[in-house]
Amino acid sequence: MLKKTLSLILAAALLFSFAACGKEKPDNETTVPVTSESIPDVEKKIAVLVPAGSQFIEAELAAKKLAAEYPEKIVIKEFDNSSSLIENKNNLINVTRQIAQDSAFGAIVYSKSVRLTNEAMLEAQTYNPELKLICIEPEASVANVSEKADAVLCVDWVKAAADIAACAKSQGAKYFVMTSFNRHISGSSVVDSQSLLASTIKSALNTECKKQGIEFIYHNSLDPISSGGTQAVVKEIRESIARYKKAEKISGSDVAIFSTDYFIQKELIGIAQENGYIYIGPSFPTAFNGLGDILSVPAPSGTDDIEAYKNSVIAKMPEGFRAGFYSYQLETVLLKSAVHIAMDLLAEKTDSDNLTDRVTMRINDAAANDEAVTVKLFGGYSNVFAVYRPAFEKIG
Repeated sequence: MLKKTLSLILAAALLFSFAACGKEKPDNETTVPVTSESIPDVEKKIAVLVPAGSQFIEAELAAKKLAAEYPEKIVIKEFDNSSSLIENKNNLINVTRQIAQDSAFGAIVYSKSVRLTNEAMLEAQTYNPELKLICIEPEASVANVSEKADAVLCVDWVKAAADIAACAKSQGAKYFVMTSFNRHISGSSVVDSQSLLASTIKSALNTECKKQGIEFIYHNSLDPISSGGTQAVVKEIRESIARYKKAEKISGSDVAIFSTDYFIQKELIGIAQENGYIYIGPSFPTAFNGLGDILSVPAPSGTDDIEAYKNSVIAKMPEGFRAGFYSYQLETVLLKSAVHIAMDLLAEKTDSDNLTDRVTMRINDAAANDEAVTVKLFGGYSNVFAVYRPAFEKIG
Protein backbone atom coordinates (compact mmCIF):
# COMPACT_ATOMS: atom_id res chain seq x y z
CA MET A 1 0.00 0.00 0.00
CA LEU A 2 2.80 2.39 0.96
CA LYS A 3 4.63 1.53 -2.28
CA LYS A 4 1.51 2.29 -4.30
CA THR A 5 1.01 5.59 -2.47
CA LEU A 6 4.63 6.61 -3.07
CA SER A 7 4.25 5.77 -6.77
CA LEU A 8 1.19 7.99 -7.07
CA ILE A 9 2.97 10.85 -5.30
CA LEU A 10 5.99 10.48 -7.60
CA ALA A 11 3.79 10.42 -10.70
CA ALA A 12 1.99 13.56 -9.56
CA ALA A 13 5.28 15.29 -8.88
CA LEU A 14 6.59 14.41 -12.33
CA LEU A 15 3.40 15.69 -13.95
CA PHE A 16 3.70 18.97 -12.04
CA SER A 17 7.36 19.37 -13.03
CA PHE A 18 6.57 18.80 -16.70
CA ALA A 19 3.81 21.43 -16.55
CA ALA A 20 6.12 23.91 -14.86
CA CYS A 21 8.87 23.21 -17.38
CA GLY A 22 6.46 24.02 -20.19
CA LYS A 23 5.75 27.45 -18.72
CA GLU A 24 9.46 28.20 -18.42
CA LYS A 25 10.00 27.74 -22.16
CA PRO A 26 7.51 30.02 -23.92
CA ASP A 27 9.24 29.75 -27.31
CA ASN A 28 8.76 25.97 -27.54
CA GLU A 29 6.13 24.75 -29.93
CA THR A 30 2.81 24.15 -28.23
CA THR A 31 2.05 20.45 -28.11
CA VAL A 32 -0.54 20.43 -25.32
CA PRO A 33 -3.48 18.32 -26.52
CA VAL A 34 -6.61 20.43 -26.10
CA THR A 35 -10.05 18.99 -26.70
CA SER A 36 -11.96 21.00 -29.26
CA GLU A 37 -15.28 22.54 -28.32
CA SER A 38 -18.12 24.34 -30.08
CA ILE A 39 -17.89 28.03 -30.85
CA PRO A 40 -19.75 30.03 -28.18
CA ASP A 41 -22.75 32.17 -29.05
CA VAL A 42 -21.99 35.80 -28.23
CA GLU A 43 -24.18 38.87 -27.98
CA LYS A 44 -21.73 41.40 -29.36
CA LYS A 45 -20.73 41.69 -33.02
CA ILE A 46 -17.20 41.25 -34.32
CA ALA A 47 -15.79 43.62 -36.94
CA VAL A 48 -13.36 42.05 -39.38
CA LEU A 49 -11.28 44.80 -40.97
CA VAL A 50 -9.91 44.20 -44.46
CA PRO A 51 -7.98 46.57 -46.73
CA ALA A 52 -9.88 47.73 -49.80
CA GLY A 53 -8.52 46.62 -53.16
CA SER A 54 -7.19 43.31 -54.40
CA GLN A 55 -3.75 43.07 -52.76
CA PHE A 56 -4.98 40.63 -50.10
CA ILE A 57 -7.30 38.29 -51.97
CA GLU A 58 -7.20 35.41 -49.51
CA ALA A 59 -8.02 37.67 -46.54
CA GLU A 60 -11.04 39.04 -48.41
CA LEU A 61 -12.29 35.59 -49.38
CA ALA A 62 -11.83 34.23 -45.87
CA ALA A 63 -13.63 37.21 -44.34
CA LYS A 64 -16.60 36.79 -46.69
CA LYS A 65 -16.85 33.11 -45.83
CA LEU A 66 -16.86 33.86 -42.11
CA ALA A 67 -19.50 36.58 -42.57
CA ALA A 68 -21.69 34.07 -44.41
CA GLU A 69 -21.18 31.52 -41.63
CA TYR A 70 -22.02 34.02 -38.87
CA PRO A 71 -24.32 36.55 -40.58
CA GLU A 72 -25.60 37.99 -37.30
CA LYS A 73 -22.20 38.33 -35.68
CA ILE A 74 -19.51 39.09 -38.28
CA VAL A 75 -19.43 42.47 -40.00
CA ILE A 76 -16.78 43.18 -42.64
CA LYS A 77 -15.42 46.71 -42.55
CA GLU A 78 -13.12 48.00 -45.28
CA PHE A 79 -10.47 50.64 -44.78
CA ASP A 80 -8.39 52.47 -47.35
CA ASN A 81 -5.89 50.24 -49.07
CA SER A 82 -2.62 50.49 -47.18
CA SER A 83 -0.88 51.74 -50.31
CA SER A 84 -2.34 55.06 -49.12
CA LEU A 85 0.61 55.44 -46.83
CA ILE A 86 0.10 59.06 -45.85
CA GLU A 87 -1.50 59.10 -42.42
CA ASN A 88 -4.16 61.73 -43.12
CA LYS A 89 -5.34 59.80 -46.20
CA ASN A 90 -5.69 56.41 -44.52
CA ASN A 91 -9.02 55.96 -42.76
CA LEU A 92 -8.08 52.89 -40.71
CA ILE A 93 -8.12 54.99 -37.54
CA ASN A 94 -11.50 56.53 -38.44
CA VAL A 95 -13.07 53.14 -39.14
CA THR A 96 -11.71 51.80 -35.85
CA ARG A 97 -13.05 54.82 -33.95
CA GLN A 98 -16.54 54.33 -35.42
CA ILE A 99 -16.59 50.69 -34.34
CA ALA A 100 -15.34 51.52 -30.85
CA GLN A 101 -18.15 54.06 -30.44
CA ASP A 102 -20.81 51.51 -31.43
CA SER A 103 -21.93 49.48 -28.40
CA ALA A 104 -23.11 46.64 -30.67
CA PHE A 105 -19.48 45.63 -31.28
CA GLY A 106 -17.39 43.68 -28.81
CA ALA A 107 -14.28 42.91 -30.87
CA ILE A 108 -12.18 43.95 -33.85
CA VAL A 109 -10.09 41.55 -35.92
CA TYR A 110 -7.47 43.24 -38.10
CA SER A 111 -7.06 40.76 -40.97
CA LYS A 112 -3.92 42.65 -42.00
CA SER A 113 -2.26 44.67 -39.27
CA VAL A 114 -0.78 47.21 -41.63
CA ARG A 115 0.86 50.50 -40.78
CA LEU A 116 -1.22 52.63 -38.36
CA THR A 117 -2.90 49.58 -36.76
CA ASN A 118 -1.07 50.34 -33.54
CA GLU A 119 -2.42 53.89 -33.55
CA ALA A 120 -5.89 52.62 -34.47
CA MET A 121 -5.94 50.23 -31.50
CA LEU A 122 -4.94 53.06 -29.18
CA GLU A 123 -7.92 54.99 -30.52
CA ALA A 124 -10.20 51.99 -29.93
CA GLN A 125 -9.09 51.64 -26.34
CA THR A 126 -9.66 55.36 -25.74
CA TYR A 127 -13.34 55.02 -26.65
CA ASN A 128 -13.98 51.45 -25.46
CA PRO A 129 -11.39 49.86 -23.15
CA GLU A 130 -13.44 46.63 -23.09
CA LEU A 131 -13.17 46.07 -26.84
CA LYS A 132 -11.32 42.84 -27.71
CA LEU A 133 -8.57 43.32 -30.30
CA ILE A 134 -6.97 40.59 -32.44
CA CYS A 135 -4.17 41.36 -34.91
CA ILE A 136 -2.79 39.27 -37.76
CA GLU A 137 0.75 39.72 -39.14
CA PRO A 138 1.61 43.17 -37.73
CA GLU A 139 3.70 45.42 -39.96
CA ALA A 140 4.62 47.63 -37.01
CA SER A 141 6.60 46.64 -33.93
CA VAL A 142 5.25 43.42 -32.42
CA ALA A 143 6.27 44.78 -29.01
CA ASN A 144 3.94 47.76 -29.40
CA VAL A 145 1.08 45.82 -30.96
CA SER A 146 1.16 43.07 -28.31
CA GLU A 147 0.70 45.65 -25.54
CA LYS A 148 -2.70 46.64 -26.91
CA ALA A 149 -3.98 43.45 -28.56
CA ASP A 150 -5.53 40.55 -26.70
CA ALA A 151 -3.88 38.17 -29.16
CA VAL A 152 -1.56 38.48 -32.16
CA LEU A 153 -1.22 35.81 -34.86
CA CYS A 154 1.66 35.85 -37.31
CA VAL A 155 3.65 33.65 -39.67
CA ASP A 156 6.41 31.60 -38.09
CA TRP A 157 9.03 33.16 -40.32
CA VAL A 158 11.82 30.92 -39.07
CA LYS A 159 9.97 27.89 -40.40
CA ALA A 160 8.81 29.78 -43.48
CA ALA A 161 12.41 30.78 -44.28
CA ALA A 162 13.47 27.14 -44.26
CA ASP A 163 10.60 26.32 -46.61
CA ILE A 164 11.40 29.24 -48.94
CA ALA A 165 15.14 28.47 -49.05
CA ALA A 166 14.45 24.81 -49.83
CA CYS A 167 12.10 25.87 -52.64
CA ALA A 168 14.76 28.20 -54.04
CA LYS A 169 17.31 25.38 -53.93
CA SER A 170 14.94 23.05 -55.77
CA GLN A 171 14.76 25.67 -58.55
CA GLY A 172 18.54 25.73 -58.82
CA ALA A 173 19.12 29.04 -57.00
CA LYS A 174 22.74 29.98 -56.34
CA TYR A 175 21.91 33.49 -55.13
CA PHE A 176 19.00 34.80 -53.08
CA VAL A 177 18.29 38.54 -53.22
CA MET A 178 15.93 39.89 -50.56
CA THR A 179 14.78 43.51 -50.67
CA SER A 180 13.19 45.54 -47.91
CA PHE A 181 13.58 48.98 -46.35
CA ASN A 182 14.48 50.50 -43.00
CA ARG A 183 10.91 50.94 -41.76
CA HIS A 184 10.27 47.21 -42.19
CA ILE A 185 13.65 46.02 -40.95
CA SER A 186 14.77 48.33 -38.17
CA GLY A 187 11.89 50.69 -37.48
CA SER A 188 12.68 53.77 -35.44
CA SER A 189 14.02 52.29 -32.19
CA VAL A 190 16.07 49.47 -30.70
CA VAL A 191 12.85 47.80 -29.57
CA ASP A 192 11.52 47.91 -33.14
CA SER A 193 14.59 46.24 -34.61
CA GLN A 194 14.12 43.32 -32.24
CA SER A 195 10.39 42.88 -32.82
CA LEU A 196 9.68 43.58 -36.48
CA LEU A 197 8.64 40.49 -38.43
CA ALA A 198 10.60 41.66 -41.49
CA SER A 199 13.76 41.70 -39.38
CA THR A 200 13.04 38.10 -38.39
CA ILE A 201 12.54 37.22 -42.07
CA LYS A 202 15.90 38.72 -43.02
CA SER A 203 17.80 36.90 -40.29
CA ALA A 204 16.06 33.57 -40.87
CA LEU A 205 16.49 33.66 -44.66
CA ASN A 206 20.18 34.47 -44.27
CA THR A 207 20.61 31.43 -42.00
CA GLU A 208 18.56 29.05 -44.15
CA CYS A 209 20.19 30.10 -47.43
CA LYS A 210 23.61 29.36 -45.92
CA LYS A 211 22.37 25.89 -44.97
CA GLN A 212 21.31 25.35 -48.60
CA GLY A 213 24.61 26.64 -49.99
CA ILE A 214 22.92 29.72 -51.47
CA GLU A 215 24.56 33.15 -51.37
CA PHE A 216 22.22 35.50 -49.49
CA ILE A 217 22.22 39.17 -50.53
CA TYR A 218 20.17 41.74 -48.68
CA HIS A 219 19.29 44.92 -50.55
CA ASN A 220 18.03 47.87 -48.52
CA SER A 221 15.76 49.61 -50.99
CA LEU A 222 13.90 52.91 -50.95
CA ASP A 223 10.89 53.30 -48.67
CA PRO A 224 7.77 53.89 -50.79
CA ILE A 225 6.52 56.43 -48.23
CA SER A 226 9.36 58.86 -48.79
CA SER A 227 10.74 57.89 -52.19
CA GLY A 228 7.93 58.64 -54.60
CA GLY A 229 5.96 55.41 -54.31
CA THR A 230 6.10 51.95 -55.83
CA GLN A 231 7.48 52.93 -59.23
CA ALA A 232 10.47 54.70 -57.69
CA VAL A 233 11.19 51.64 -55.54
CA VAL A 234 11.01 49.26 -58.50
CA LYS A 235 13.25 51.51 -60.62
CA GLU A 236 15.83 51.57 -57.83
CA ILE A 237 15.71 47.77 -57.42
CA ARG A 238 16.27 47.28 -61.15
CA GLU A 239 19.26 49.61 -61.06
CA SER A 240 20.66 47.83 -58.01
CA ILE A 241 20.40 44.42 -59.66
CA ALA A 242 22.27 45.82 -62.66
CA ARG A 243 25.01 47.01 -60.29
CA TYR A 244 25.18 43.61 -58.59
CA LYS A 245 25.63 41.96 -61.98
CA LYS A 246 28.33 44.41 -63.03
CA ALA A 247 30.18 43.94 -59.72
CA GLU A 248 29.76 40.14 -60.13
CA LYS A 249 27.92 39.82 -56.82
CA ILE A 250 25.43 37.79 -58.82
CA SER A 251 25.86 36.06 -62.14
CA GLY A 252 23.81 33.90 -64.44
CA SER A 253 20.08 33.36 -64.07
CA ASP A 254 19.99 31.18 -60.94
CA VAL A 255 18.94 34.09 -58.77
CA ALA A 256 15.90 33.96 -56.51
CA ILE A 257 14.26 37.27 -55.59
CA PHE A 258 11.99 38.10 -52.66
CA SER A 259 10.64 41.29 -51.09
CA THR A 260 8.77 42.19 -47.89
CA ASP A 261 6.94 44.92 -49.82
CA TYR A 262 3.58 43.41 -50.80
CA PHE A 263 2.86 46.24 -53.26
CA ILE A 264 5.74 45.47 -55.64
CA GLN A 265 5.08 41.77 -56.18
CA LYS A 266 3.79 42.18 -59.75
CA GLU A 267 6.81 44.30 -60.60
CA LEU A 268 9.13 41.81 -58.92
CA ILE A 269 7.71 39.06 -61.11
CA GLY A 270 8.40 41.30 -64.10
CA ILE A 271 12.04 41.68 -63.01
CA ALA A 272 12.31 37.89 -62.66
CA GLN A 273 10.91 37.37 -66.16
CA GLU A 274 13.22 39.98 -67.71
CA ASN A 275 16.33 38.35 -66.25
CA GLY A 276 15.31 34.69 -66.22
CA TYR A 277 15.36 34.77 -62.40
CA ILE A 278 13.29 32.80 -59.92
CA TYR A 279 10.28 34.45 -58.28
CA ILE A 280 9.90 32.64 -54.96
CA GLY A 281 6.58 34.04 -53.77
CA PRO A 282 4.75 36.95 -52.19
CA SER A 283 5.68 38.68 -48.96
CA PHE A 284 3.00 36.71 -47.09
CA PRO A 285 2.65 32.98 -47.81
CA THR A 286 -0.50 32.72 -49.90
CA ALA A 287 -1.50 31.14 -53.19
CA PHE A 288 -3.53 34.11 -54.33
CA ASN A 289 -1.21 37.12 -54.55
CA GLY A 290 1.46 37.86 -57.11
CA LEU A 291 1.47 35.31 -59.90
CA GLY A 292 -2.27 35.35 -60.55
CA ASP A 293 -2.22 39.13 -61.02
CA ILE A 294 0.47 39.30 -63.67
CA LEU A 295 -0.72 36.16 -65.47
CA SER A 296 -4.36 37.37 -65.49
CA VAL A 297 -5.66 34.32 -63.65
CA PRO A 298 -9.08 35.26 -62.23
CA ALA A 299 -9.38 35.32 -58.46
CA PRO A 300 -11.30 32.30 -57.18
CA SER A 301 -14.67 32.54 -55.46
CA GLY A 302 -13.22 30.72 -52.46
CA THR A 303 -9.93 29.42 -51.10
CA ASP A 304 -10.82 25.74 -50.87
CA ASP A 305 -9.49 24.46 -54.19
CA ILE A 306 -5.92 25.73 -54.29
CA GLU A 307 -4.89 22.88 -56.59
CA ALA A 308 -7.23 24.07 -59.35
CA TYR A 309 -5.99 27.64 -58.98
CA LYS A 310 -2.37 26.46 -59.10
CA ASN A 311 -3.04 24.52 -62.30
CA SER A 312 -4.58 27.66 -63.86
CA VAL A 313 -1.45 29.61 -62.94
CA ILE A 314 0.85 26.94 -64.36
CA ALA A 315 -1.14 26.83 -67.60
CA LYS A 316 -0.47 30.54 -68.18
CA MET A 317 3.17 30.65 -67.11
CA PRO A 318 5.65 31.55 -69.85
CA GLU A 319 7.89 28.69 -70.95
CA GLY A 320 11.01 28.47 -68.80
CA PHE A 321 9.74 30.80 -66.09
CA ARG A 322 10.57 29.54 -62.59
CA ALA A 323 8.51 30.37 -59.55
CA GLY A 324 7.52 29.19 -56.12
CA PHE A 325 3.91 28.51 -55.18
CA TYR A 326 2.50 28.33 -51.64
CA SER A 327 -0.26 25.75 -51.73
CA TYR A 328 -1.90 26.10 -48.31
CA GLN A 329 -4.63 28.34 -46.86
CA LEU A 330 -2.51 29.82 -44.07
CA GLU A 331 -4.16 33.25 -44.21
CA THR A 332 -7.59 31.62 -44.02
CA VAL A 333 -6.56 29.56 -41.00
CA LEU A 334 -5.23 32.65 -39.21
CA LEU A 335 -8.36 34.72 -39.85
CA LYS A 336 -10.76 31.94 -38.89
CA SER A 337 -8.75 31.30 -35.73
CA ALA A 338 -8.75 35.02 -34.90
CA VAL A 339 -12.54 35.27 -35.15
CA HIS A 340 -13.04 32.21 -32.96
CA ILE A 341 -10.55 33.53 -30.42
CA ALA A 342 -12.49 36.80 -30.32
CA MET A 343 -15.71 34.86 -29.66
CA ASP A 344 -14.03 32.92 -26.86
CA LEU A 345 -12.79 36.15 -25.30
CA LEU A 346 -16.25 37.72 -25.46
CA ALA A 347 -17.77 34.60 -23.90
CA GLU A 348 -15.10 34.75 -21.15
CA LYS A 349 -13.89 31.26 -22.02
CA THR A 350 -10.41 32.56 -22.77
CA ASP A 351 -8.26 34.73 -20.55
CA SER A 352 -4.56 35.38 -19.93
CA ASP A 353 -4.22 32.19 -17.86
CA ASN A 354 -5.41 29.76 -20.55
CA LEU A 355 -4.67 31.84 -23.66
CA THR A 356 -1.92 29.60 -25.05
CA ASP A 357 -3.93 26.39 -24.79
CA ARG A 358 -7.11 27.87 -26.21
CA VAL A 359 -5.43 29.73 -29.07
CA THR A 360 -3.66 26.50 -29.96
CA MET A 361 -7.02 24.70 -29.91
CA ARG A 362 -8.65 27.25 -32.20
CA ILE A 363 -5.74 27.22 -34.66
CA ASN A 364 -5.75 23.43 -34.76
CA ASP A 365 -9.52 23.47 -35.32
CA ALA A 366 -9.21 25.98 -38.16
CA ALA A 367 -6.47 23.83 -39.71
CA ALA A 368 -8.64 20.70 -39.38
CA ASN A 369 -5.99 19.24 -37.05
CA ASP A 370 -3.39 19.14 -39.83
CA GLU A 371 -0.33 17.71 -38.08
CA ALA A 372 2.00 19.74 -40.32
CA VAL A 373 0.68 22.99 -38.82
CA THR A 374 2.78 24.23 -35.90
CA VAL A 375 2.04 26.86 -33.28
CA LYS A 376 4.44 28.50 -30.86
CA LEU A 377 4.80 31.67 -28.85
CA PHE A 378 6.85 34.30 -30.66
CA GLY A 379 9.73 36.26 -29.17
CA GLY A 380 8.91 35.62 -25.53
CA TYR A 381 5.57 37.46 -25.72
CA SER A 382 2.70 35.80 -23.87
CA ASN A 383 0.04 36.68 -26.47
CA VAL A 384 1.87 36.51 -29.83
CA PHE A 385 1.61 33.21 -31.70
CA ALA A 386 3.68 32.13 -34.70
CA VAL A 387 1.93 29.68 -37.03
CA TYR A 388 3.15 27.87 -40.13
CA ARG A 389 2.69 24.92 -42.43
CA PRO A 390 5.40 24.07 -45.02
CA ALA A 391 3.83 24.22 -48.48
CA PHE A 392 6.17 26.07 -50.86
CA GLU A 393 6.79 24.12 -54.07
CA LYS A 394 8.46 24.85 -57.34
CA ILE A 395 6.38 25.37 -60.44
CA GLY A 396 7.53 26.03 -63.95
